[in-house]
Amino acid sequence: MSNIDGQIVFAMLLALPLSAALGWWVAARYRKAMLALMRGGAAHKSIAGCAPAVHARSEVNSDIDLACNRRMTRRLSQVLVAISLAIGLSLAWFELAFVYTEGGYGLRKLLVMGLLEAWPAVPALGLLWRWSLGRTAAGVLAYLLAITLLVVLSSNESQSALTVFGWLLGGAMVPLLALLSLASSGRIRAVSPFLFPACASLIAASMLALEWLAVRVDTPPESLLVVVETIGALPAIALFALLPWLVAIWPVVGLARWLAGRYRAKRFSELGYLFGVFWLVVLIGRVLPATHSAIGLGAFAGVMAWLWVPLGFVLARGWLRPPGGPPTLLVLRVFRRDAEVASLFDAVIERWRQSGNTVMIAGTDLVTHTVDPDDIFTFLSRRLGERFIASPADVAARIAGFDLVADPDGRYRVNECYCTDATWQAALDALVGQSHVVLMDLRGFARENAGCLFELGALAAAPGLLRVVVLHDAQTDRAAADERIAAAPPGRFVWIEAAALDRRCRERILAALLG
Repeated sequence: MSNIDGQIVFAMLLALPLSAALGWWVAARYRKAMLALMRGGAAHKSIAGCAPAVHARSEVNSDIDLACNRRMTRRLSQVLVAISLAIGLSLAWFELAFVYTEGGYGLRKLLVMGLLEAWPAVPALGLLWRWSLGRTAAGVLAYLLAITLLVVLSSNESQSALTVFGWLLGGAMVPLLALLSLASSGRIRAVSPFLFPACASLIAASMLALEWLAVRVDTPPESLLVVVETIGALPAIALFALLPWLVAIWPVVGLARWLAGRYRAKRFSELGYLFGVFWLVVLIGRVLPATHSAIGLGAFAGVMAWLWVPLGFVLARGWLRPPGGPPTLLVLRVFRRDAEVASLFDAVIERWRQSGNTVMIAGTDLVTHTVDPDDIFTFLSRRLGERFIASPADVAARIAGFDLVADPDGRYRVNECYCTDATWQAALDALVGQSHVVLMDLRGFARENAGCLFELGALAAAPGLLRVVVLHDAQTDRAAADERIAAAPPGRFVWIEAAALDRRCRERILAALLG
């Protein structure tokens, strides 16, 4: 395989859009399956035989406030940057020591190349802060321009800034395509990265089979000639490309099960997984040209710099560990406003996860934002119905199974109650009883939204609830809402106008939640 670099690039370029396409398809099927189960009820049997138990709220650490949230978010940002710098410096040392050995190197050259290789720190921050694709691309371009200036100023040779920038941008194209394919949309951000290893493995199996076919095309075995004569040349090629999947599918399923299990065991978070996949694509793309140097396939040793990803999170675990006694946030919203709720999730709830747990009743509006590798594997295994609460008696057991421990990156996961039309009210009562603060999005609320009216009544009557932060806009029927909460304790409901979720509005919401 003298053209192994081209084959690997082709496999990645094919696996990326395939993962994205499958991500959209799986997300749509997941959403459809959820909707059917919500309306029709889950098929599994009840796992309890009594009414939902009432659980007391846990004590909340008073030190967890907006300043603490900002501090923990900065720490995670710094860890992502530090890991990226460690990978960049390791890769730069490997390249200078074993690939580009002419003229030797000093500390300055190593540092410049390390900064050059560490550019994925920018999209990593974009993933954490939920930047738009345009803002992430602008950040990468700005970083590459700064590195171009640094390279030109620190070089002893005369170099064109345009040439240097073009070279840097060319090296970033495949990874940026990976980011575009796997994480450009919130609908597939949690799905496509999980499918990428499976797609890459299946494509690799197909390419190995086609490579075997190409080697034997001049002296084909009799069995191959029979196949070609029977079904034709193009169908035979397609057959040889897809036939290995019958064998490869089993280790692929095993890989998916292993990843889901590792995620369930909190070995990594969804952010850490996407960060790791992105860096793996970057490293493979960087070492491929070096396979044509004197070290040949030894260039793949440079991929070992990826080990800084798990090692970095292990080393920073104590620093990233959040304070004990986290608050629990219950998120309620007007359904069928998918775009607005998804924007709120990215702008506010993702930030909140740095401070405490998030619980909600699952809905199709946020399904692709809250789905995780374990959910995807459960769905693909046709066991999604097991997640649904079949009767009110099951609520306590389901809530007792919530994952309320922080991930290795210091953030908390989102826990959901999968409910049918017959069980969501019981689940709401139990969630209200355990939550310390509620974020209720009533933008677009009307008197006809009976579910929201029920939720408002439950929040108004709940004993001991700390506060309810309610978002509203010009379309919100305040009169209908005020009627429903008239008996609530004074000061329980805090109303925030949120027609536009700009930075100031986001900070006001977080301050109210963490105040």
